[in-house]
Order: sequence, then C-alpha cells, then structure tokens
Amino acid sequence: MYCVKCRAKREGKNIEEVTMKNGKKALKGVCEVCGTKMFKIKGNA
Repeated sequence: MYCVKCRAKREGKNIEEVTMKNGKKALKGVCEVCGTKMFKIKGNA
C-alpha cells in the first residue's frame, strides 16, 4: 500500500479486505509509521 502522508510504500497494519460499492475488492489499513489510513484497490479478484 502507499501512504500519501509519508509519500512511500508501506506494509501497513490492521489490514482488512473490504468490498466497495461497485463490487471490487480493496485493502484498508493504517500506516505503521504515521498512523494515516491507507487504501489499495485490488480489482475483481
């Protein structure tokens, strides 16, 4: 995942898989360094 605040790729913590309104899967978590919410769209898989 990418942290917008740190401007770097991070692993993140408390990662959970969610389904968006359009049916696509996504990952939601928290940056391990600054604590900002992070989001990554996975697609249909």
